[in-house]
Amino acid sequence: MIKVEELTDKLRSLEPGSAVALKVDVEAYFDVITTLTDDFTRDRDMQVIYTTSTISSSTIIQVLDAFEIDKSKVQFVDAVSYMTMGVDKQREGVTYVESPTMLENLSLKIEYLLKKYPTEENTVVIDSIDSLAIHNDNRILSEFLHILISNLRSHDCYTFIMSVSEQDSEEIDNMLAMVCDDFIEIGSSEEEPGQI
Repeated sequence: MIKVEELTDKLRSLEPGSAVALKVDVEAYFDVITTLTDDFTRDRDMQVIYTTSTISSSTIIQVLDAFEIDKSKVQFVDAVSYMTMGVDKQREGVTYVESPTMLENLSLKIEYLLKKYPTEENTVVIDSIDSLAIHNDNRILSEFLHILISNLRSHDCYTFIMSVSEQDSEEIDNMLAMVCDDFIEIGSSEEEPGQI
């Protein structure tokens, strides 16, 4: 397990086209989001396509705003807001998918954004595999991941698939091991009381 402060250096050592499973401690969740959308991409011609099926894009945007992170190179594919809250108006930088069960639509939206906003490098974040597993059969989800990651590798995209360590599932871990080049466990930087 690495601490969240070590994550940027670890990610910068990756080759383009790498697919990485990130098992994140819940205490480090928002720090990992800021690392993926800011620290990793800083000083690079890189866009981030952030696919969320866990929390709404508006919540993530609020976090990015709170940390004063430039959102101009972050595009969201939001698969949770439409289902839970409905969408009154289109928000700039956000594309909505009706439900996390619509995996093909997620793939199509990601492909569309890669073409619409061409940059030298691209990062795709899937947040989170745990949430997608709640809404989809594991066989279908596994097939989706194989197809999506193969497609993203052909574009030399960095792909990060997040899962929350507190929602541990051996089946999900095995699925990720089949499609990912690396598996990184990330803990909070804060030490537990009583640890030295």
